[in-house]
Amino acid sequence: MVDDAGPELPEVGRKAAMRDFVAALKSPFTYSWNNLGAVAGLLWGLPVPFFSLLVDVLASGRPFTPSLILERPIRVFFLLHPFLFAVAFGAMGTVRRRQGRTIARLVLTLEKRAAELSGANAKLQELDRLKAEFMANVTHELKTPLVAIRGYAELILDGKLGTFPESQQEGFAIVRRSAERLHRMIDELLEFQKIDGGGLTLAIEEFDLVSDAREAARTFLPQIQEKGIVLHLELPETLTVKADPEKIGRVLLNLLSNAVKFSPPNGNLWMAIRAGERALVRIADEGPGLSDEAQKHLFTRFWQADGSSRRRHGGSGLGLAIVKGILDAHGCAIRISPREGRGTEALFDLPLPAPAAVAEVTP
Repeated sequence: MVDDAGPELPEVGRKAAMRDFVAALKSPFTYSWNNLGAVAGLLWGLPVPFFSLLVDVLASGRPFTPSLILERPIRVFFLLHPFLFAVAFGAMGTVRRRQGRTIARLVLTLEKRAAELSGANAKLQELDRLKAEFMANVTHELKTPLVAIRGYAELILDGKLGTFPESQQEGFAIVRRSAERLHRMIDELLEFQKIDGGGLTLAIEEFDLVSDAREAARTFLPQIQEKGIVLHLELPETLTVKADPEKIGRVLLNLLSNAVKFSPPNGNLWMAIRAGERALVRIADEGPGLSDEAQKHLFTRFWQADGSSRRRHGGSGLGLAIVKGILDAHGCAIRISPREGRGTEALFDLPLPAPAAVAEVTP
């Protein structure tokens, strides 16, 4: 059996509806001809006394006279039906009118709030645009003197500007390393501005991923040797992928930078590339691993696992955000997770070139 009565009215809703109905009985609008509910109730109730009196009179066998109505109280009750319906329907009309006005006020309030939010959003977008322009201008301006600092530091260390005391060599080496570190941070800011502003463009081509991986590893050899890290390279002779070589180079550098940074002295570091349906790249270290909080914010810009003023590891906090932005633009996935026991593992894949079509030779 199908119950068409609909859901039962909750107790709180039933009490509120009854309270609104009783309150509507006190309103003059309930009894007004301008209330379509009252008019409809009156018309709805008119057939009740007509047909009930007609049946009652015919059953008595006597001709209809006004005195017949007063002989039985039930007949008077029949005559009151149109008015009772008018009051009931009129009260419901008043309730509906009040609810409509309440809804209209709420809609106006919501529209006002929406307009305020729209204005605030426009201001935020303008501030975001100004911030992006400011960051781009500042980073470009910083690169100009930095190029000179790096260039002259290299010339001095290479002895091309004359000899200098050996006691100063370490000082100039620190200047060069600091300039290179600052240069990488500026490049990260510029790269992130492109990703965040939707201005990242890819130059897709076929290139040897293994060659780029070896070049990225060589970039960090001084730090690796300084910390006594054992680097395990599990790479094929060559593997061609189809992607943007410059951007993928940035991905490798950022992931290796994190791995070297968090690896303990005399620890192990792995970089492996496997070929299958796609090229799979794996970079793993023996660092402190990832806390639950760190896993939630891995790709959050400017977030770092150690964000205190005394943090041991440097960086801008943009490296992994840039990595994800670049790989997302390639339509590739990345997964960074704790390794069993200790350390962190980063995995991402890249597409391989489509196999060349074999032309059919007809005899």
